[in-house]
Amino acid sequence: MKLTLKEQERLLMFNVAEMSRRRWKRGIKLNYIEAMSIICDEVLERAREGKSSISDLIDIGSRIITEEDVMEGTPALVPIIQLEVMLPDGNKLVSIQDPIRLETREEAVPVSELITMNY
Repeated sequence: MKLTLKEQERLLMFNVAEMSRRRWKRGIKLNYIEAMSIICDEVLERAREGKSSISDLIDIGSRIITEEDVMEGTPALVPIIQLEVMLPDGNKLVSIQDPIRLETREEAVPVSELITMNY
């Protein structure tokens, strides 16, 4: 099986996100890479599903991980996330400004509603 560069990157993103989700579930504070991988994986999967608009993806992407979930200083390291996502009408660029902007989990999307946490 030959994977394209894009497919290889997606596979790497999934693997890092999967490891990060396991740590997150155990209550371990996430670092920069772990937080980004969880956000990116969720947004990419929702885009692939084809039910979300770009504005929906941006909204959900900024409400997945909170300051409570990450190590001190991590939000400052992630001022923007830009992803090329596959939507039914073609590939689009999604830019999420300040993706770790919420302070507490109560403000965020419940973990039970994240599609990548429930399979």
